[in-house]
Amino acid sequence: MKIGIIGLGSMGQMLVNAFCKSGAVLPKDLIIYNRSREKAKKLQKPYSLEIASSAQEVCERSELLFVCTKPLDILPLLRELTIPEPVHVVSVAAGVRIEDLEAVHTGAVSKVIPTVTSQELRGVSLYTCSSRLSSAQKQQLVALLSSIGVAEGIGEQEIETATILTSSAPGLLAGIMESFAQAAVRKTPGLSIDSAREMLVETMLGTAKLLQAEQLGFDQLIERVATKGGITEEGLRVLDQRLPDGFDELFDMTESKHAMLKEMVKKQL
Repeated sequence: MKIGIIGLGSMGQMLVNAFCKSGAVLPKDLIIYNRSREKAKKLQKPYSLEIASSAQEVCERSELLFVCTKPLDILPLLRELTIPEPVHVVSVAAGVRIEDLEAVHTGAVSKVIPTVTSQELRGVSLYTCSSRLSSAQKQQLVALLSSIGVAEGIGEQEIETATILTSSAPGLLAGIMESFAQAAVRKTPGLSIDSAREMLVETMLGTAKLLQAEQLGFDQLIERVATKGGITEEGLRVLDQRLPDGFDELFDMTESKHAMLKEMVKKQL
C-alpha cells in the first residue's frame, strides 16, 4: 500500500519517523510532500524516501493519504486537489469534522489525532471514521496506528476532550513537571534544576511502567505510596485543594477553542 503524507510540520515528521521506525511501512512505500522542500530533504536522508514534486502527485499515487497541514489550510488544499475517489483521506487537524472532509472528498475520510510520543512507538492515536470506509480500509488504518502505539476509536463528540488526554498531554505534563522542578529548586537552591528534572523524568518513567506492569489504577498506586498521616497523603491533600479547578478550567478553555476553530472551518464550506 502506498502511503502519502502532505505537510511535514511536527506531526507530519513524527508520522514519517514513527512509521519507518516501527517497520510497519517500508520507506519505498511512502511518498511525501511539503511546500518547503528542505523539510522533505531532511527526512529523505535517513530513509531514502520519495519526495513528490507536488501535492497533486501525492494524491494520484497514494491509497492512504495523511494531510498534516494546519486546520484552516485543510479544506482549501483539498479543494485545490483532484483526489481519486478510491483514496482514503486522513486529516490530523483539530476542529475539522468528518462532515467537513466529506464535503470536499467523495471517497473515504477519517480523522486521526496523533501524539508526538508515537515517535517512540508509545502513546494513543485517536481516530474516527466516516461511514464511507470499507472494512478493509478501516483495518489498514487501525493496523498502521497500532504499529506506532495504541489506536483508540472514538466518537466525534468525545474526541476533543480525549485529545487533551493524549495529544496535548505530553506538553501539559512537561509543563506540570517543570513547575514541580522549579518549586523544588526554589525551596532548596542547592539542588540543581537539571538534577530535579532528571529525577522527575526517571520517576515518571518508573511510575508509568509500574502502573502498566501491575495493571494498577491511579487510586491503587496512591494507596500504595500514601501511608496514613504521611508526607505523600498531606501532599495529595494540598494538590486536591488546587488542581481540580485548574483542570476544569483547562477543559472549559479547550471546549471554547474547539468551538471557535470549528466555526472558522465551517465558514470555509
